[in-house]
Amino acid sequence: MWLDKQRKYADFKARFEQKHGNSWEKARIDYFDPMVTDNLAETLAEMNDHAAEKYENILDDIENRQKQSIEDCCSRVDDYIKTKASSFRLNFYVDEVGQYISGDSKLMLNIQTLAETLATRTRGQSWIFVTSQEDMEKIVGDMTKNQQNDFSRIQARFKHKIPLTSANVDEVIEKRLLQKDEPAVKLLQDVWKQEHANLSTLLSFSDVGVQFRKYQNQDDFTNKYPFVAYQFSLFQECRRALSSHNAFQGRHQSVGERSMLGVFQQVVTGIEHQKENTLVSFDKMFEGIRNELRGEIQKSIILAERNIDNTFAVQILKTLFMVKYFSNFKTTRRNISVLMIDNMHIDLKAHEKKVDEALNLLENQSYVQRNGDMYEFLTDDEKDIETSIKATDIEDSAVTQMLKEIFFDEIIRDSKIRFLENKQDYDFTSKIDGVMLGREKELEIEIITPNYRDYENNTHHQAHTMGSTCMKIILPQDPVFIKDLKLYLRTIKFIRHNQNTSNRPEVKRILSQKGQMNAARRKTLIDLANKMLTTSTVYMNGSKLEMNTSSDGKTFVINAFQHLIRIVYPSLIMIGATIYSEDTVKQVMRKQQPAMFGADEQPPSEAESEILTLVNRRKSMSDRTSLNDIREHFARKPDGWYPNAVWTLIAMLCKRESLNLLQDGAPLNDEAVVTALLNVRHHPNTLAEIKAGDRPEDIRALKKLYAELFDETTTASTGKEIGNAFKDKLNDMAIQVEKLLVNQKEYPFMNLLIPLSDELVKIGKKD
Repeated sequence: MWLDKQRKYADFKARFEQKHGNSWEKARIDYFDPMVTDNLAETLAEMNDHAAEKYENILDDIENRQKQSIEDCCSRVDDYIKTKASSFRLNFYVDEVGQYISGDSKLMLNIQTLAETLATRTRGQSWIFVTSQEDMEKIVGDMTKNQQNDFSRIQARFKHKIPLTSANVDEVIEKRLLQKDEPAVKLLQDVWKQEHANLSTLLSFSDVGVQFRKYQNQDDFTNKYPFVAYQFSLFQECRRALSSHNAFQGRHQSVGERSMLGVFQQVVTGIEHQKENTLVSFDKMFEGIRNELRGEIQKSIILAERNIDNTFAVQILKTLFMVKYFSNFKTTRRNISVLMIDNMHIDLKAHEKKVDEALNLLENQSYVQRNGDMYEFLTDDEKDIETSIKATDIEDSAVTQMLKEIFFDEIIRDSKIRFLENKQDYDFTSKIDGVMLGREKELEIEIITPNYRDYENNTHHQAHTMGSTCMKIILPQDPVFIKDLKLYLRTIKFIRHNQNTSNRPEVKRILSQKGQMNAARRKTLIDLANKMLTTSTVYMNGSKLEMNTSSDGKTFVINAFQHLIRIVYPSLIMIGATIYSEDTVKQVMRKQQPAMFGADEQPPSEAESEILTLVNRRKSMSDRTSLNDIREHFARKPDGWYPNAVWTLIAMLCKRESLNLLQDGAPLNDEAVVTALLNVRHHPNTLAEIKAGDRPEDIRALKKLYAELFDETTTASTGKEIGNAFKDKLNDMAIQVEKLLVNQKEYPFMNLLIPLSDELVKIGKKD
C-alpha cells in the first residue's frame, strides 16, 4: 500500500518480475518462499538505494505494525476502493451469521459497528450481506434481555426479511413443483393401473430398521411422480441428520422447504426428457446439496469420481453418504438396492447383482465399511483409519486362535462330547486347518475353513481320514467369513496400538465406534460360523458321511461324533448299552447281582474274556498287570471302554473267581476289591492275576460231581462257591457220622466209620 501511495508500485512490479521471472501477483502467494523474499529485498534495495538486508523481513514487519481494529479495517477498504473507478463496489457476504454471533453480545455489537462504519467510511460503496436462521434461539440459545435488545437493533437494519416455514413437505413440493397438466395426469393414471402391484414389490424395504410408506393410491402416485413416496421423508431426515453432524458449510442450514424445493427441482430438471417409467433414484438428491456441503466432508466422493470408473458405484457412494447419519435407516444390500431403483421395468436380479459388485468395489477400496450385512460411508478420518486397519498385519496363528475361539469355545463349548448310547463323555483333540490346539487325544475333530491351503481338495481330506481316528468337518465356502474374521483381528490390534490420550476428539470417537462395531462383528461371525457348521461336509474313515440337517452347529458336531465313536471303537458293542457306575461295582461284589450279569450257567461274557486274555498275554510276556494297565488298554481303540465299565467287568471276574486282585502279594477280599477298584490311588499298585483252574469246563465238572455225590444241584457259580458248598455238605455228613459213632458200643461194626469221620473233619477244616 505504501508503494502505491508513493507511485512506485508499478516500477516495483516490473523490477521484481524481471528479477524473479514471475509477476508479483503470482509470486506473493508463496511469500514465505526464500527465493521470493530474497528477490523482494533485492528489488526494494535497488529502488531505495539501501542494503538488501534491511528489507528481508519487510512483509512480517508490515503485518506486525498493522492495526487490528474496525476503524483501521474500514479505512483500508476505503483506500482500496479509491484506487478503483467511481462505480466500483466492494461487498462482503456472510453465510449463516448465527455461527459467528452465537451467544456473544460483543460479537453482535462488533458486526453492527462494522456495518455502520463501513457504510459511513466508504460512502455506501461497500455493503455487508448476511444469511441467518429465523429461529435465532436455536443458534444463540437463551438470550438475556440486553442481548435481545442488542440483536433486535442489528435485525432492524435489514428491511426485507423472507421467512420460510416448515409446513408439510409433500404438499408444498407437490403443489409448487410437481403439479401436472391433464394429459400427464391421464398418462400417469394408466401407468399406475398397470404397475401398482409391481411397484409395491419393487419398492419394499427389508423388515430391518425404520419403515416408510409406499404410494397410497393412484392420486398419491400421480402427485408425487417421478419421486417415490419414501423419498420425501427420508431426504428430510437425512438432511437433518447431516446438519446435526455439521456437514454443511453453515452450522444451521435450513432443512425445510427452502432447501428441499431446490433439490427436488434440480432432480426433476435433470430427468425431464426421460420416459414415463422412470423413477428417481436416491443418489440424485446428493447433487442438490453438494454445493452446501463442507469441502472436507465430500472429499471421498470427489476422489471416487476421479478414480473409480464404475459410475454406478459412485452413485451408491453418494447414496450411502446421504443416509450415513440417519441411524434408523438400515443400509442392507436390499435397502440400498431399493434406493437405487430408477425404472419401473428394472431387472431386479441383474440390478441386485450390480449393487453387489459396486458395494464390493467400494469396500475393497475403503470408501465404505461393512459390518455384517450393513454398509456405511466413510468420512476422510474414517477412511484413513479404515485403510490403516486393513493394512495392519496379523499373524496366521492369530487367525487360527480366533477360529478356535469361535468354533470350539463359543459354539461347541465342550472339550468332551457324550456318546448317547452309553451316556459317557469322550475327550477329543481340537484342530483347525491342520493346526492342533491343546493336548493330543485319541479322537480328533478337525475343522477345515476356506482359509486352508487345500480347502478345495476333497480327495486330500477324504484320504487323510482313512484308518484314522479323525473326523474332518469341511465348512461351506462363504465370501465374507474369513474376510470379516481377519478384519475383526486387524481392528482389535489397530485400536490397541493407537488408542491414547493425545488423539484428536474425532479420532477418539471413530476408534470408540470401531470398537463397538467390532463387538457386533464378533457376534455376527459366531452366528455365521454356527450356520456354516450346520451345512458342512463331514469325512471320516475315508468316506463322506451323510448327515441329517441340524438346527445348530453344536448339534451337528455331536451327531457326527456319534458315528466317529462307533467307527473308532467297534468293541464298544461288547459291553452293550448298559450304564455302568460305581454302584454296579458295589452290587457285583456284594452279591446284589442284577439280571444283566447273566444266569449262573453262563460262561464269562466276551468283554470279560477280553480282560482275561489281556492279563494272560501280559503274563506270558512276564509283565505284571495293574488296574492302570487294564484301564488304559481298554480306553484306547478298538475298545473305548470307560472306567466304570472296566471296573464292573473286573468285579464280575473276581466274583466268578476267574481273577484275583492282589496288593503286596496278598489277595483282596470283596470289600477290599471294591475299595481298590473305586479309589484311583490304588490302581497303580493293585495287580490282577488269573486264578488257576478256574476254567469254565472245571466249574461244570465240579457241579456235576456235586450233583452225583449229594444227589442235588447247587446254585453256586464259581469254584470258590462250589467248594464252600462241598465243605458245607461234608460238615453235615461229619456231624451225622459222629451221631452214629455214639452207638458203636452197641454196634461194634460202627468202628468202621471212624476213619471216615476223621477224614471228614480234616476236610472241613481246610479253606
